[in-house]
Amino acid sequence: MKASRASSFCDRVPRKNEQLLRDARFDDHELGCLDVSRLFFSTFATPDTHNWVRAIEFSEYVFDHKQGAGLATLLMKLIQAIRSSRTSVFVFSNPDCPGCSRILTEHERRLILAIASARRRRQERARIEMMMLCEGNDTGAVMLWLNELCLALPKPCPARNL
Repeated sequence: MKASRASSFCDRVPRKNEQLLRDARFDDHELGCLDVSRLFFSTFATPDTHNWVRAIEFSEYVFDHKQGAGLATLLMKLIQAIRSSRTSVFVFSNPDCPGCSRILTEHERRLILAIASARRRRQERARIEMMMLCEGNDTGAVMLWLNELCLALPKPCPARNL
């Protein structure tokens, strides 16, 4: 199952501070968080898509039907805390465009790197990424939900280094 449902391919290339997703060193669970997050972000950008439903369904597919909805909820709590702290728009790649979705934006990278760091008990790195993502604003609630999410996610492979 793919988070994307579109079939056309655009020719978008990474901009400054972006990278191709294939070059990122995230595991499948972190990439699952990215896909689910993109569906939530697209719901905020275009509410009539109701992509929050797809986000929950995709989370159930990636993480299993028992834990998926709970993980999607924790991810949404984290995203909401970030949205409350930030003053600027969160830039994300369109989950329904195969060309765009292969690009990791700077904001997405910081979010997933914070999740990956917290899962590997690198709290200082996670805190720095969230501070940057939240534009220097309060990250108290953000860190709370980040840690709750990471406690619920499967443990990372210890050999993987970011």
